[in-house]
Amino acid sequence: MSSAKPSAADIPFPRIHKPTSCRTTPELFAHEYEEHGYQVAQRIADAQAQCAVCPIAPQCLKWALAHPEQTPTGIWAGTTARQRTVLRTRLIARLGPDWITIVAAVDRARRERVLAKRHQPPTVSQARLAHLDREYKRRDNRGPRRPPAAHARGPEPPTPRVRSRAAVAEEVF
Repeated sequence: MSSAKPSAADIPFPRIHKPTSCRTTPELFAHEYEEHGYQVAQRIADAQAQCAVCPIAPQCLKWALAHPEQTPTGIWAGTTARQRTVLRTRLIARLGPDWITIVAAVDRARRERVLAKRHQPPTVSQARLAHLDREYKRRDNRGPRRPPAAHARGPEPPTPRVRSRAAVAEEVF
């Protein structure tokens, strides 16, 4: 890995075109350490439930973990500040102090693989395997779609007549 100091800029803030719950009702996600009680616990549970269905929650969690100075309080990706501190400690223990660089590199490689799959046509062998796979699934689910092979080729060619030696000898003489 690189010896440079890990940069939080390697993990960008997640963007999405439709409004998320944290953008429309930010007061639900505000939480301070000093706050306690049933109502606070209920608000945290509601915020975590909203984060559970958010399409960018994984990217939001990565960003929140990489930017502790910007996320000292509040609910980010369904986690409280204490939970994020524990997660950062585990990441450092598992991946080392440059965990941000490692996570960013894994994300970058995943995005590149997805883009490469989108832009590269399959090889001939991959296309054949996909065709065979589709045929196999089609037969399993609905039976064969084509007529049996003997009928697909048309009438059978005539087979040569098998003649005995005696018959050949009679024709010659």
